[in-house]
Amino acid sequence: MARIALIYPPGGDPRAPRLPLPALAAVLRPAGVHVDLFDLDIDGVLALLRPDVLTRAGDTLRARAAGGAEDRAAGRLAVRAPELAETIADALATLRDPVRFLDPTRLNAARERIYDALDLVSAAAPRRLRYQTEVLRYDVEGVDPSRFADLLAVTADPGANLFEDHWTAEVLPALDRGGYDLVGLSLTLRWQLIPGLSLARRLRERGHRVVLGGTALAKIAHRLPHLPAFFDAFADGVVTREGEAALLELVDQLQGGRDFARVPNFLFKDGDAVRAGRTHIENYAAVPTPDFDGLPLDRYLSPHLVLPVLVGKGCYHDECTFCDIPFINRISPKRYRVRRPETVAEDIRALSQRHGCRHFLIADEALPPRILERVADALEAQGTTGCAFSGYARLEPGFTPDLCRKLARVGLRRLYFGLESASQATLDGMRKGIQVENAAPVLRHCAEAGIRFHVFSMIGFPGEDEASARATMAFFDENAALFDDPGNSLDIHELELLTDTPYFAEPERFGLRLLAPTEGRDFLFGIGTAWENTRGLSRPEIAALMAEATERIAARFSRFHAWPPILWPAQEEWSLCYAAAYFGQSFPYRVSVPESADPSLWRLAWSRAAAVEQDAEHCTITSRRGSVALDPATFRALGGDPRYRAAAEIIVGLSGEDASQEDVAFARDVVTNLVRHRLLDVVPATVPGAAVAPP
Repeated sequence: MARIALIYPPGGDPRAPRLPLPALAAVLRPAGVHVDLFDLDIDGVLALLRPDVLTRAGDTLRARAAGGAEDRAAGRLAVRAPELAETIADALATLRDPVRFLDPTRLNAARERIYDALDLVSAAAPRRLRYQTEVLRYDVEGVDPSRFADLLAVTADPGANLFEDHWTAEVLPALDRGGYDLVGLSLTLRWQLIPGLSLARRLRERGHRVVLGGTALAKIAHRLPHLPAFFDAFADGVVTREGEAALLELVDQLQGGRDFARVPNFLFKDGDAVRAGRTHIENYAAVPTPDFDGLPLDRYLSPHLVLPVLVGKGCYHDECTFCDIPFINRISPKRYRVRRPETVAEDIRALSQRHGCRHFLIADEALPPRILERVADALEAQGTTGCAFSGYARLEPGFTPDLCRKLARVGLRRLYFGLESASQATLDGMRKGIQVENAAPVLRHCAEAGIRFHVFSMIGFPGEDEASARATMAFFDENAALFDDPGNSLDIHELELLTDTPYFAEPERFGLRLLAPTEGRDFLFGIGTAWENTRGLSRPEIAALMAEATERIAARFSRFHAWPPILWPAQEEWSLCYAAAYFGQSFPYRVSVPESADPSLWRLAWSRAAAVEQDAEHCTITSRRGSVALDPATFRALGGDPRYRAAAEIIVGLSGEDASQEDVAFARDVVTNLVRHRLLDVVPATVPGAAVAPP
């Protein structure tokens, strides 16, 4: 029997397992192949968060500081290291606890400790680097991972690999003992390039046969035939597209004729040249239910297991000029290859029964309303109940009140919509294929059915003028009531340019000037905002409008969405857990200081995520979001020790018993600023433990 190890490298999101490995295992195992799955993403995070690792990292930073070699940020982390080592186990337990997780002040404190801990171990590394899961990244100073020469150099340096000790002590010996005929690595995200290729290099040096695949490599596959040295360093072969048929054929060839040209969707080095197998398109309707057996399903950083499922591959619209999904699916003549709704419902039933899972992310790029309705009918017909789902959709009139109620009935709890712009001319220019007039009704239908939602939007599209950008800002003002529920969130950000899009391929056609160099960048995924309009908003104008939009959102939605503290977690798995728990219920937390009508109903306390340092003259409170130094009297007025104090009492303490309205307003502004920087927490009086402390 052939033996294969499939690995998901670090650089992803450790909140839940991802689909690539289970999808491959589901095809290989019934064919008689022994498959072991390794999620080194969650394993790597947990290895870095061990108390002994955090303690050593703190010692390293303090030793550097003694020699005058550390900056202020590293100094803060060194001071926090002993506390982080002591509390990290409780932080991880909070993320996995279904009760504590639903208190956003506890969740915030837990995740802030984890993010600080990852910054701590990053700062203590031999090379200057940053690994983080708050916003995914794996950056090494001085390294441009889009340049092949840089990748060759950085992956040969153990000091640039934050996971070196973990791999050397545990991962590599386990793989050596496995006797594998093949080790496959799935690189889905660009942040996995440096750690993933570092691991591939180490494995090849130890004599393993290594094959790489995944979406990140599919996007740069056109460069690989020109880089035979890539195969010398990193891989015996690369699966450039879908891997089910490729791995089955590769196993057969390894056990037989070794004619690798017969392996579909496969690049390999033959002599001094790189050769390619034929292109193969999977019949997605026929692939089996994903097989998650062997993954550490109890170790992910969520209170409930959240599993991904797919209704179909691709995007049924597939025309947006800013999106690279068309490139990813270009090998298929069908934009959207779907499974039968009854098959999708059976996938969910089978995974629910096998793993006790009740939370599912439908990972499609966009879910058509008519297909969602058929899936809902199939779920109802087979009696699948008690599950919660979220997914991505388009703002189309097919989301009628009746359909939204049906979807809510079978467990749909949150949808993500791309509005992009509230200017019809701008939407038409990007070939978005939606009508602005349908957006608010769709959101209202979702809200009335209890389906929470998030709305994505952008400013600064090619050719966009100020009136168009302001139309997007006005849309949220005019529909503000839809966002009074904290589970209904929004964002406005700048357009970042991806390489596999019409905007990048034909910049002159869209009036764009690219500002980032592209020569010699072999593995370029995008250039971010390093571009400017020649017939639209300038970069300074975009920045000014973005600042204004941020201020308007913070002011209008300050009860729940004041940026940066958004109480309802943004991450998909966590957001779904909140939406499922609070379905049909109001959300009792807030981030703004209550108005005079209800101050007695709320309590304030120094954030659990903040560090409080006191001496005779000053009290300094610091979090990842900010820092403030107060005199002892103000510190006491704001709550003193971490016991909860009534909001009204605190505001009076700051402003004085006979204060004017202006003084009271100023005191409230002071408190609001502290809350917005996550230094103070606001909790309802009904929350356990929020009893008012005695004076």
